[in-house]
Amino acid sequence: MGSALALLLAATPSAVAKTVQFRGAEVRVPASWPVYHLGPGSHVCVRFDRPAVYLGRPSPQQSCSARRAGRPRAILLEPQGGGAVVVRQAADTVAPGATVARHRASPAGATFTGLGFDACTTPSASTMSRWGASPYRAIGVYIGGRNMACSQPNLTAPWVSTQTAAGWHLILIYVGLQAPANSCGCAGIDPGQASAQGRAAATDAASRAGALGIGPGNAIYLDMEAYSLTSTNTAAVTAFEAAWTRRLHADGYKSGIYSSAGSGVIDLVNRYGTSYPEPDDIWFAEWNGSRSTSTGYIPAGDWPGHRRLHQYQGDHNERFGGATLDIDSDAVDGATATAGRTRVIPDGTFVQLASNGQLFRIAGGAPLFVSDPTTVGDPQSFMRVSPSQFAALPSEPVDGTFLATSAGTLYRVAGGAPFAVSQPSLFPAARPIEIDPWDLTNLGAGRAHLNTVPDDGTVVQGLPSGRYWIFAGGKRLRTTASPAVQVDDAGLAAFRLQPCVAPKLYSLTLAGARASLLQTNCRLGRVVRHGQPSPGHPLRVVRQFPGPNARRPPLAAVALTLG
Repeated sequence: MGSALALLLAATPSAVAKTVQFRGAEVRVPASWPVYHLGPGSHVCVRFDRPAVYLGRPSPQQSCSARRAGRPRAILLEPQGGGAVVVRQAADTVAPGATVARHRASPAGATFTGLGFDACTTPSASTMSRWGASPYRAIGVYIGGRNMACSQPNLTAPWVSTQTAAGWHLILIYVGLQAPANSCGCAGIDPGQASAQGRAAATDAASRAGALGIGPGNAIYLDMEAYSLTSTNTAAVTAFEAAWTRRLHADGYKSGIYSSAGSGVIDLVNRYGTSYPEPDDIWFAEWNGSRSTSTGYIPAGDWPGHRRLHQYQGDHNERFGGATLDIDSDAVDGATATAGRTRVIPDGTFVQLASNGQLFRIAGGAPLFVSDPTTVGDPQSFMRVSPSQFAALPSEPVDGTFLATSAGTLYRVAGGAPFAVSQPSLFPAARPIEIDPWDLTNLGAGRAHLNTVPDDGTVVQGLPSGRYWIFAGGKRLRTTASPAVQVDDAGLAAFRLQPCVAPKLYSLTLAGARASLLQTNCRLGRVVRHGQPSPGHPLRVVRQFPGPNARRPPLAAVALTLG
């Protein structure tokens, strides 16, 4: 429990307080605080910048506005495995399990030129897949900070790996302490501690980026919201930002700063070209609708050569692929971040862990345990690695890796899980790594480095059917064409289907209804038409069976009446 929360509870008089209980845990809060239950189907935005208590696990499809920042005031009681309940505040909510993430840090990030957007809460993998139809190819994601307002249940290392593999460029955003006098009601910088607080923020940001698989060489942007240009604010903010940049550079990251063109950007422009440690990239907010990184607030010679981002439109809704998001829009011509797993040891290499003598074989960059050397040809040579070298290896083979046993059984890895291949002719170019069968009979064991089910958000294409599927909670759901790992349909059948939950189809055209059904593991059944369409007025759904939210077996048919 954070110190701010403890102080709040201690200072709440019992006469104006209430006790909220959830699965054996309880907290005492002011009686006026609303309580939100995050049950199945809930799309409540878990915001920490407003007084509230949230009970349950945040939905991956939250209905949040694009930009939120503010002092942490809310409490989230989130269930964990084994019946435990964790009490969280803003700084605790990024990337559940991120502190134990084992994905290897990415190679250096790259410059991207094109359109981007940022949303308060990270979209689900399914929504990201749908937004492949949008003109955007960069996305801003909030990785942490004292004043980060929205929860991030979707932001995990597998999500990052999946989206960068799909071609998305990430803009990492850290909402640290704000100007001492600010308009967002945010926790402010202590003018006497500005440098120390800036260093601490950068250290935390680098740690959170690394936990997501995004390592040195990538850019992290400090979100400094608009502030009045007073001497106190300017001195505190620029000292904080200078320490932020120095610390990120020391940790090997690029420094970026986001701010309003009329406040934070002015302070940085006034120091450009001096001994001040300027950020590598500048991201300015000027909501003028211009999809350009030029502005009258920044001289042409400042931050030249692909080092600028421009937020040209604020909080608004856009819809692509049937999914609506509340976003800010950006013109990007600067550093972004990417993730990937670097193979530091060639596939097929046998490595021995120096601390205990255990033997592993590298496949897809990851070490797979060898319990019996005779099952892999009784190797005569191997590479000894230290515990730190071993810990730096990927936690699972890279997507698309082929594995085989001495008996000739073939598998392909997607999302860390092995898919059996019954028709090797589907993959004539496969060059599998022979592994110990122990790894396949002990899926999920730490030493195996293979999952029982694919990581959430993994997209595969079954062959020879050609159908696309996305995984969530170990079950698969039909999805539209997108970057995917090709697997054998027979191996895919080993993974359970999510049930058909009939969506609301009223007023949709037949094409729209078919697309919606595809996303819910339902299929189109009988279609009855009443009347004929006219130019500009296609027939639309006036009746459906079963009705909205009806639960049916996977791939059940939904009958439609058009009129």
